Amino acid sequence: MVMKRFLFIALAAVSLAIVCAACCSCRKGKNNKPLTGTEWHLVRMMSGDLSIEPDQFVFAFGKDGRFSGVGACNRMMGSYTATEKGGMTFGEDMASTRMMCPDIELESKFSQILSATTHYEIDGDMLMLLSNGEVQAVFKAVEPSAEKK
Repeated sequence: MVMKRFLFIALAAVSLAIVCAACCSCRKGKNNKPLTGTEWHLVRMMSGDLSIEPDQFVFAFGKDGRFSGVGACNRMMGSYTATEKGGMTFGEDMASTRMMCPDIELESKFSQILSATTHYEIDGDMLMLLSNGEVQAVFKAVEPSAEKK
């Protein structure tokens, strides 16, 4: 009886270890887009899908620790720090142009999300910005526009 229980527990532990290892390897899959060198288009913010134009909310992260992009209509730029373990913060030097546009409230909320970001995750062609473990914004990798190539 004791031996059967031991074998059951050992088998369950091995099975759990295999499942965890499989999950871990898929989250760091070879098909993940790199953070730098990829253009990211915002598709979801604070638990809501967005219907925004292809030229709005597109961002790129440079290897030099700088990011740039466009919000609803304003150019945005600044510094960021990202770690190999997924930590991410945006610098206090974050700036943008000051044009008025129809979605200025959305752009303002987006700026607040950037300021509160603590981590990021990449899953395939999706980039998620998190604040203390909660997903705040989701981006999809896009092909660079023809004029940028």
